[in-house]
Amino acid sequence: MQAVRDGTTGAVGPVGISFDESEGPATDGSTPDHPLALVEWHDAWFDLDQEGPEDCRADYLVRTVGFLVREGPRFVSLAQEILPDGEGLRAVTHIPLAIVERVTRLERSVETRDPMASPHLASG
Repeated sequence: MQAVRDGTTGAVGPVGISFDESEGPATDGSTPDHPLALVEWHDAWFDLDQEGPEDCRADYLVRTVGFLVREGPRFVSLAQEILPDGEGLRAVTHIPLAIVERVTRLERSVETRDPMASPHLASG
């Protein structure tokens, strides 16, 4: 996906994705503050071999992890990548809140101060 700059507002974002500059990444070259999150949500599915209604799955819970870029009134949006130098976001997934089971923010372990350490699920 290509990142582009909006010619009218100056906001930066991937092609086909628009966002308010106040909700998007920092454009001054600093690291944007988007926490990692795990979103569990109910997806639609396709069963080629389903013979009848009794063969239907009870549930299809999908887990998506990414940078939490928006929690709006209709969608939760996660970006897979934050581009350098304020160039925007890439691979943004927008999940309707009506199908979200839970959103869990991920945080670094308190056991380490290493900025490259793997994040762990927040307790609770």
